[in-house]
Amino acid sequence: MHSIISWGMIFALGLIGVVAGVSAREPVAVLLATGIVSLLAALVGIRERRALLLAGVSRSAVESLTGRYMGIVWLWGAAAIFTVYAFLLSWREWPHFFAGFTLAGLLSLGYAMLLARDAAEGRDDDTILTLGRYLCIGQLAGMVVAVIGLAIDPDKEFVFIKESDWAGNSIFLLGALALVLLSAHALSAPAKRPL
Repeated sequence: MHSIISWGMIFALGLIGVVAGVSAREPVAVLLATGIVSLLAALVGIRERRALLLAGVSRSAVESLTGRYMGIVWLWGAAAIFTVYAFLLSWREWPHFFAGFTLAGLLSLGYAMLLARDAAEGRDDDTILTLGRYLCIGQLAGMVVAVIGLAIDPDKEFVFIKESDWAGNSIFLLGALALVLLSAHALSAPAKRPL
């Protein structure tokens, strides 16, 4: 997995891009900045997950990595929402989304740490792994609904600025797409029990 310092730098550059885009009222710049971070996390996570699957490591190790990257996407969304709405734009509902994204990110990282401990001890806890699979199914379904809802709702703006939630819509859309990719990969290419 890439280092915490690397992801910290990616987060910082992404936030700079989001702040610059919001400050200049350039919605395409916000889409690009948030999309680069969200989708990069998904693509790197999928690539590293594939490498672990090919290496035949334990299911706990594979799903720990998956949980970490899901946590990165959730926490990136929380950081972007906080930065935009605590300092640049006004939107009454942002604290709820910030709290939800933060909680989901911390739960994802907690799950990843639990599985990493199991992997270090050379065991797989089938109950925890099965629970994680069900949560992944729920997350995939929820994110597909979110993407469809954002796409078909005529009140959700991404490029034409009408309401103050336009930046949040971009963060939601691209974060949801990243989580769809990660969840779909985790469900379509599950880690197998070593022979």
